[in-house]
Amino acid sequence: MADMHEEFVARWAAFWAAPDPAAIDGLSAPDIVMHWPGRAEPIRGIEQWRAQAAGALQQLPDLRLAVVAHARNGATSFVAWRATATVGGAPLQWEGVDRMILRDGLVAESTVVFDGAVLRRAAAG
Repeated sequence: MADMHEEFVARWAAFWAAPDPAAIDGLSAPDIVMHWPGRAEPIRGIEQWRAQAAGALQQLPDLRLAVVAHARNGATSFVAWRATATVGGAPLQWEGVDRMILRDGLVAESTVVFDGAVLRRAAAG
């Protein structure tokens, strides 16, 4: 299982080094449930997740995430990350963590945690 975790983290890192919503199916199960900060309801299904990612990249075209640390506990993978993007015309960095329950090497459920206030302050800037 450790090898599956390492392989998954490598795929996650490669995706976020050059994010493309069309490639989300290489990371996520079709029936993914994703808990995203600031959303009242979870994202359900790969098409909603693809739309969320596309919207984020439309607002932040140079958004990139880099793995800072990772760990696993059974079928759950944790990835701590550092994001970079241009927000309000200035470079910005912030950090977060994804807790992902994997099924057959794909994310079945994810909880994304980051401080959205950092982005709001920079955008209001």
